[in-house]
Amino acid sequence: MKKSSDFIFKKLNFLDQIELFEANQDINYFPFHQHNSFCISLITSGTEIFERKTEKLYIPSHTISITQANEVHKNSSLSELGYSYKTIYVNPEILAYFNDGAKINSIQAVIYDSYLYTQINDLFKKENNNNIYAFERVMKSLCHYKKTYINNGQKRFSIDAFENYIAKDYTKSVGLEHLAKEFYLSKYHFSREFKRQTGISPKAYITLYKIKKAKKDLKLGKKSIVDATYAYGFYDVSHFSNTFKRFYGITPREYLNVFQNSNFIQLNS
Repeated sequence: MKKSSDFIFKKLNFLDQIELFEANQDINYFPFHQHNSFCISLITSGTEIFERKTEKLYIPSHTISITQANEVHKNSSLSELGYSYKTIYVNPEILAYFNDGAKINSIQAVIYDSYLYTQINDLFKKENNNNIYAFERVMKSLCHYKKTYINNGQKRFSIDAFENYIAKDYTKSVGLEHLAKEFYLSKYHFSREFKRQTGISPKAYITLYKIKKAKKDLKLGKKSIVDATYAYGFYDVSHFSNTFKRFYGITPREYLNVFQNSNFIQLNS
């Protein structure tokens, strides 16, 4: 086991020497690269930005992020202060073994499954490091999220067009059905395509859009926390603070304190 103040790496003696990796408040930026294995990651704090050649996914805390084997991608943090995650590197042959011998080409990129999240998180506990049965249960559960999606040629909507639409009045509450009609899609297809392209729901994306704008105003001193709360349509300061912390891992007050009292590298605006 190798350990620093920010990273922990372990290689276990079963399942083809499966590897575990933990990072806390990681601010490293990884350019486009790929892995031979599947990377099963828990986002434990903050938000990961996961980019493919044609898509950008936002993966908030308490969510499972999947990097496909040999997928060209890059990772960064939504916040300049970094994000925390735990990753299991899984050989494709291992997943095939638990999929009745059939090769799995890809797994759902973002998984919202609190029970599976807890199961994977438990694997990082010291008492489970030699528990092969706990790892096998997780492998079998992951196989249920293998992708069988076939592109039927349906025209894809544009995230840029969506942002232009919500920018007109992002404080207004707009229902999913109304948003779908704006892009000439059924509610079901709009929701599915949106989540495939961004990793989160339309409602969560609008919230993230507002939080990013509010954060920029706070950083530039254009608005106080109270002003930003109501300018961007949050119910009260508590609602704004809790939402900010969900995506950035810290509260607006903590963010301002760190920003005002230290220097750090800015990864994303």
